[in-house]
Amino acid sequence: MRADERDVRHYFRRRVGVSVRDVQLLRDKRTGRHRGCAYVELGSLTDVTLALASTGTVPDFQRFPILVKHSEAEKNAAPGSTALGIGGDMTAASSSSGTGPGGSEAQKVYVGSIDAAVTQAQLYALFSAFGPLQKVLLQMDPLTGQSRGFAFLSYRDARDANLAIRTMGGQVVAGRQL
Repeated sequence: MRADERDVRHYFRRRVGVSVRDVQLLRDKRTGRHRGCAYVELGSLTDVTLALASTGTVPDFQRFPILVKHSEAEKNAAPGSTALGIGGDMTAASSSSGTGPGGSEAQKVYVGSIDAAVTQAQLYALFSAFGPLQKVLLQMDPLTGQSRGFAFLSYRDARDANLAIRTMGGQVVAGRQL
């Protein structure tokens, strides 16, 4: 979340070897902080292929892999588009619907061994870095109101869910290994 436009531009120019026309980090309207999503406009269509191939690599500005995919914005849907959405900590924004691409069910992820101090909002912030989340359901004890230590997440895309599983499996959050 500390990355800025310059970091993203530098990564694509130096590590991926593509020409970058523009980088736009998507920002929260109230706080002005970026949401971990960016649109990167590349110089040519051949650059798009190279950039897409870089998905799953770990950039210098963060500890986990990014997800690179074609832009889902309608204005970039025209043939010949060179815009990308990047993810990891930079995931392309999209709407949340009841089904994933091709009409399939949302991909569900189980997260266990969650510290009792971790909130549902914190889980959402942490795991939305891998892709658009439809739901985060932190399981609570109905009598005490305390966390039961596990949650279910729903991603729209199975690839986002798999990236979250591969990246976060075994990571320590609030002193406990997930």
